[in-house]
Amino acid sequence: MTKEELVKKDNTFKESAFIAKVDNTYIMLLTAITTENLPRVKHKVSDELYQKLIEKLENLKQENAIQMYDELNVKTSFIKNIIEELDYYEITVCLVSRYLEYKIDKTTRKFKSGNNQSRVEKTHTLIFRKEKTAQTEGISRKCPSCGAPVDTNNTGVCPYCHSTYNTKDYDWVLVSIDENIL
Repeated sequence: MTKEELVKKDNTFKESAFIAKVDNTYIMLLTAITTENLPRVKHKVSDELYQKLIEKLENLKQENAIQMYDELNVKTSFIKNIIEELDYYEITVCLVSRYLEYKIDKTTRKFKSGNNQSRVEKTHTLIFRKEKTAQTEGISRKCPSCGAPVDTNNTGVCPYCHSTYNTKDYDWVLVSIDENIL
């Protein structure tokens, strides 16, 4: 499927906005791992990917380590492939980023392993999925329970009624990222 065909079937799709969303989600994900704050990205990833992220943090906890992604930036990202399935669209993205990747001891905060001296450039494959039944969310994101504004870049949790804004009901969700992140 081409981008043009996707736009004909999903008139809300805009490539530049999608790529900005990809870059933002990627940075939020790595930051959530470093800060051990996975609930911050729960609404942006699939349930299966979220479980893998929990396992990653559990493994780090057993090592008494914190995974650091310092001086993180996205160099470039682009759409590699678009497929249409019966119930959803799926976009594979190639993302090139640069960062320092190392672990520190959780107790002493001292360097344990990795590279904390020079940034590495890595290429990642990310897969995003959007259900065909996704509702149009519009520019203003509102809590589906009480109607209050929800900041989906923060936690996706309504500050008033504490309902979770489930991005998959409205938008693209990260369902896979290559294993060297997990």
